[in-house]
Formats: sequence, structure tokens, C-alpha cells
Amino acid sequence: MWDLKCVAAALCFTTSNVLYVVYGVRMMSGASHFHHTNGESGVNGTVHSFNFTSWKELNPTYIEESWVHREASRPVMTWAALLGSMAWFLLIVPVLQSAWILSRGGKRMVGTHVFLGSVSSSFAFERTTKIIIKFFISLFS
Repeated sequence: MWDLKCVAAALCFTTSNVLYVVYGVRMMSGASHFHHTNGESGVNGTVHSFNFTSWKELNPTYIEESWVHREASRPVMTWAALLGSMAWFLLIVPVLQSAWILSRGGKRMVGTHVFLGSVSSSFAFERTTKIIIKFFISLFS
């Protein structure tokens, strides 16, 4: 019988990673809903592709365009982070159960198995803390 927590964690990890790839492609391409007009950049209806000259000169229109594009892609990144955090939380219990079983009830190589459990728990809490901080920053900004 399959452990539902492990299956759910695998689905969350997979979905999270797919969303990270989608986010990366959106940030790299940038041309999903923009287009160039005579080589000049503008916020409405222009392409956001990396332009070293505009970037180096700190062109305000180019910078605004970059942030508009990032803000449009933020929900994908937020969902990817949330699903990744959920996956780590779902994985804590099976990892701790495995560490307990492998240590034969806390009688064999206890330090190694405690380390295994603490690493998996710290990943989950680190990811969740980061998401909560980002949520409050976006809420109050």
C-alpha cells in the first residue's frame, strides 16, 4: 500500500518544480504579451527582453517595464513556493518514521538518524518561514 503522505509530497514537489520552470521561462522569454515598437521601450504594449544598454543607463521606462513583468509573474512563483513548502511538510512524518525504524527504535546509530530527521524538519520550517515573510511583505507594501 502506498503512503498517501509520500504520494502527496511527490505531487507537490513535481507541481512546484514545474511551476518554477514556467516562471523561469516567463522571465527569460518576456515576450508573452509585449512587443517592440521602433526600438523604443514603453510600459504598455512593449517587449520586455533584456537590453544591456537600457539596463546600464538605468532607463526608467525599462526598469518600470521590468518590474511590471515581474509583478505579472509573481503568482506563479508564489504558488511554486507554497507547494514546495507543503511538500516538505508532508515529507516530515515519513522521514522521521524511516529514521526511527532504521535506528531500530533509537538503539542504533542514533546521531545519524536524528541528523536525518532534523535536516528534513529544518527544510520544511525554513521554506515556510520564507513564504510567511514574503506574504507579509507583499501584504503591507
